[in-house]
Amino acid sequence: METTRASLWPSWRVLLAAISVTAILEPVPALGLCECLTGFECPTGFFNFGDSLTDTGNNANAFPVLLNYELPPYGENFFRKPSKRVTNGRVVPDFFSLAFRKALLQPYTQVGAFDYRHGVNFAASGATASTDQTHTPFYLSFQIAQFVLFKQTTEAQTRQSQCFPWDLRLPRSDVFQKALYTIEIGGNDMIYASIAKRSPSFILNVTIPGAMKNYADGVKTLYKHGARRFLFFLVPNAGCATIIVTLFGEHAELDDMGCVKAVNEVDQAYNAALRSTVEILRAECPDASMDIFDYYAANLEILKNPVEYGFNPSLTKTACCGAPGVGPFNYNPSKACGLHGSSKCANPEEHVNWDGVHFTEAFYRLIAMFALSGKFTDFGIDYSSRCHLDYSLFGTSVTYEEAYPGSCKVALDREPSSVPSHSGTFAL
Repeated sequence: METTRASLWPSWRVLLAAISVTAILEPVPALGLCECLTGFECPTGFFNFGDSLTDTGNNANAFPVLLNYELPPYGENFFRKPSKRVTNGRVVPDFFSLAFRKALLQPYTQVGAFDYRHGVNFAASGATASTDQTHTPFYLSFQIAQFVLFKQTTEAQTRQSQCFPWDLRLPRSDVFQKALYTIEIGGNDMIYASIAKRSPSFILNVTIPGAMKNYADGVKTLYKHGARRFLFFLVPNAGCATIIVTLFGEHAELDDMGCVKAVNEVDQAYNAALRSTVEILRAECPDASMDIFDYYAANLEILKNPVEYGFNPSLTKTACCGAPGVGPFNYNPSKACGLHGSSKCANPEEHVNWDGVHFTEAFYRLIAMFALSGKFTDFGIDYSSRCHLDYSLFGTSVTYEEAYPGSCKVALDREPSSVPSHSGTFAL
């Protein structure tokens, strides 16, 4: 008798209580490399680590062949053309940069002209925290290693510039200390495990502990190299994602929102482990600021109250860009967004999901504003008010050229201009 997908996913509620990460974490040595955080200072830069939800070009630069997200209609909002981002416009790091009036955070693998004065983005599409189901070499430990190399190279070139009049567009040493280090990764670990039909015990005993060890080791390494302000993102509820409800929804148990319960419970297990990991790191790194943004809760808030946030309640699981033929949510794996046979909706601002897997710019805008204002964040710092952030460039119709006039697409010498929002005032 054929085994159904539902039978592969027994209830996680008992298993969740068994999660423990203390055994995989080693004590942090007394590093004493930087001064303690003696008072609040607004970040002067950003270093981001993650997957496709925050990738601004690393995967596209490394594998520039037949990527559907380098085809229209990707990037049509703000950039007006594909922009190496897996969405229709901006992702969360872009909104962070705009709010702080900085150049967009460029990928570490940026080809040609670059501006790293305010930080670097190491996130890459397909990246995982663990090495259990690695689909790309840019897993978290690799991204951390890239950061270490970047910092060492920056220090070496800065020393050389004292002898040669180079125009370096690299961070000053104080930027590394005062930057906000954001880590958003883990969703792929859980999705890959779900699609590969990993057993619950395997995910709890292998995948998640492996991810947490890499996570903890990575944070310790960043701490060793001067990082003191962190913002960690829990994973959103993938059980409500278009790809999951399409592939598993017919045979799996669904919750009252029509989401796949087992997959959401996997995400909850990961998030519980990450919270425990961060608690240990907080105790071992008392001079560091470590906040957790509850992406899962924020995602759930939007799905439960779509109208309040401008989304169409009948479209919360429907992909804006996709194709029919498999399930009712416009996601067809054989006709991915951008490829022949797919089409785009007329109203992406009303959709939560962009291409069946990734979110729309409208969704990321809200997530960025939640995080910047301290919502859904434990010990949340309200950067919005404390740093007098400007959301005027968050507007739906604002273009890159308006935000960075005369910048030749890289914003080498200019900060964002003061362009009024084209879609009203964004405030939370």
